[in-house]
Amino acid sequence: MKYILTILITFFAVSSNAQVKKILHQAFELPDENTEVTLDIFDEFEVEKWASNNIMIVTTITLESGIQHVLDFYVSEGRYDVGKSGEKKSLILTSKDKVRKQMKYKDALIYEIVEMKLFIPENYEFEDKNRLVKKLEDTVLSIDN
Repeated sequence: MKYILTILITFFAVSSNAQVKKILHQAFELPDENTEVTLDIFDEFEVEKWASNNIMIVTTITLESGIQHVLDFYVSEGRYDVGKSGEKKSLILTSKDKVRKQMKYKDALIYEIVEMKLFIPENYEFEDKNRLVKKLEDTVLSIDN
């Protein structure tokens, strides 16, 4: 009887603090003539270089004490989406939702953790914290050809 009671208490303690998690991927192709990318992104992000001509954004969302359908709703509404605009030479990546209000469900606050990782092409570098530029030698080579 003690074991059954212990198992039930443990089950309810774990399930009451349930986390829900979702990982989103967005890829943005960079044309050969592109020389710069401006980042107007809401969240802080980690950066990793990779051998590709695309920028890929991996967003991991975790809701502490959250409910799956609440997370699914916010994802479908575009809360974490990044859009692309600009010209072929200069692109802008912008977060759709720049003001993220606190989440509530049935009068309870839901704590949200958003982690973003940007995979950027090896031939780009940061000029400042929100601006990527194509490395000069890559730009010169593409103009000569």
